[in-house]
Amino acid sequence: MRQQKTKPKLFTVLTLLIAGAAALGHIGATLAFTGPSTPIKSSLQPELNRYFLGPLDQGWSLFAPGPYSQDEYFTMRACLSSAEICAGGSEKGAQFSEWRDITAEEMESRAGNMFANREYKQSKSIHGRLWSAASRLSADSRDLIANPYVLGNPVFGVELDSSKAREKYSASELSNLRSYKRIEDTAIGFASLYAIEQWGGASMVEIKLRREPVIPFAQRGDDGATTKSRETYIGWRDTKEFSQEVVSVWS
Repeated sequence: MRQQKTKPKLFTVLTLLIAGAAALGHIGATLAFTGPSTPIKSSLQPELNRYFLGPLDQGWSLFAPGPYSQDEYFTMRACLSSAEICAGGSEKGAQFSEWRDITAEEMESRAGNMFANREYKQSKSIHGRLWSAASRLSADSRDLIANPYVLGNPVFGVELDSSKAREKYSASELSNLRSYKRIEDTAIGFASLYAIEQWGGASMVEIKLRREPVIPFAQRGDDGATTKSRETYIGWRDTKEFSQEVVSVWS
């Protein structure tokens, strides 16, 4: 007696097609996220960050084999005088705030709260992305970001979307510069909002990103064990302007 072949149901076929498309999409996104910096990757970076960093900012590392090996801190200070006086420095009577460790303040606010939302880890998220973007710059470009660029002067001497920038930099280097500048603008905006909250506003801010390696487990019984911190310095920048609606929501 001959057996009749059962044709796959339409629902099964659709399920397999959707699962296959999702798998291919994830593999493609993974290759783009982990691959070298290109103009295409730069254009997709915001969407890739949202996908891979996830709603909890864990960066798809829930099952990572090892714990974090360093502490990260976003620190900043502000110039509270007018932009013209701040540009002249302390010799012109500029008033500066003290250095503030925003990450430490956020950590104190969320102590003991294992379900703390993004409000309590904004500086840490910005730190990781800005540090990585700065590390991809050339040595000369990393030196440039430590300089002050105020009163409207562009950070790298030229507007990065201009023809002069395309003449000055290669395509790959220009892509890295643009990626860095987007994240730096985010960091400056974050510091500007913090300055509004703390001091009622500022005309300029500067930022230091600090990483402090954790003492290796094998040396934690040694009272004399020490680690050496590293810093990425972002020189003085003009603050960003925000509407009152944005300030009220952020506060």
